[in-house]
Amino acid sequence: MARFQILSLIGGGIRGAFVVSYLRELERRIGRPIAESFDLIAGTSTGGIIAAGLAIGMSTDELYDFYANHGEKIFSPREPYRAKGIMRLIFPLADRVFRWRTGGHLDAAFRARYCPFALQAAFDIAYGDRTLNDITRTRLIIPSVNLTDGEPHIFRSCHLPRAVHEKDVKISDVVIAATAAPTYFPHRRIRGRDYVDGGIWSNDPSLLGFAEAIRIQRLEQINVDHPIYDTDRIHLLSVGTGKSQFSLAPPGADAGLLYWAPRVAEVMGTSQTQGVHLPLKFLLADRYEHVNFKMREQWPLDATEYIPDLFEMGRQRAEQNFQIISDRFLDHQASRFTPCTTNEGELDLDEFGFK
Repeated sequence: MARFQILSLIGGGIRGAFVVSYLRELERRIGRPIAESFDLIAGTSTGGIIAAGLAIGMSTDELYDFYANHGEKIFSPREPYRAKGIMRLIFPLADRVFRWRTGGHLDAAFRARYCPFALQAAFDIAYGDRTLNDITRTRLIIPSVNLTDGEPHIFRSCHLPRAVHEKDVKISDVVIAATAAPTYFPHRRIRGRDYVDGGIWSNDPSLLGFAEAIRIQRLEQINVDHPIYDTDRIHLLSVGTGKSQFSLAPPGADAGLLYWAPRVAEVMGTSQTQGVHLPLKFLLADRYEHVNFKMREQWPLDATEYIPDLFEMGRQRAEQNFQIISDRFLDHQASRFTPCTTNEGELDLDEFGFK
């Protein structure tokens, strides 16, 4: 197996603006599409937005403009919730209590807080009618959760036979499903199944990318009697959306829904990301690099007011470590893959990942 490079883009809502700006500065300095340096791009949630864009040939300038022009629009508040029946009498008081305890409106207890139509419009503009079968520049994986079947799910370009049955799924639908963070946006229905944000189980998709590289290698070696799974040629660059130094002090001896509702998503996402670094360092050693920034405070997924700050931090971070990243990752030229046209021939690769 030749050198195989993975770009992993972590979830984090609007903080993906840091990732876009970071990659944009790298791309500006090397003078060619950064996607050409990676054989596989993995992206969760907001990272999936960027990963999909790179995989279909969008420049980082275009993705930068997408976040600048649509970032705030995506988080468009919905019309106020209209309570019915007896709830009309008690809703105003209950809403005040809910806001006092959680900082959010009680509307969010009954439906997702943001309008899905702005999200749909933004992604339709960005990706058009392109499907997973249209991706040939580099391999792509985007994790999600299949609510209907109750299992994790990975949307893929057609680099593995198992992806062929989804080849006609629109990329805009995939990205909407992969960014449908519970309580923020409604779930997405695709081919009779409901999906939500992959950040629930894989906010940092780096380990998925590593497993996918082994599956790709096994497919390439399928005709060898005793294939050797040499991981020494796998290199991985991970870009984060802020390192949160959270410190919580639950009230009293116990805490329930009112305390955890506004906090659990951030704790889960941050903890998952932190938990990925140790095994990757063990598996890849100096072939793994993680780029991130320390958040000065807790920036929620919808903190659109920080977009300019995130853009600037991304640019500065790329400026600071460009030479290191360039020497280790950006001289590689990934070869384009030939999309699979049939789902036959993969045999039993289930041991290496989810569907």
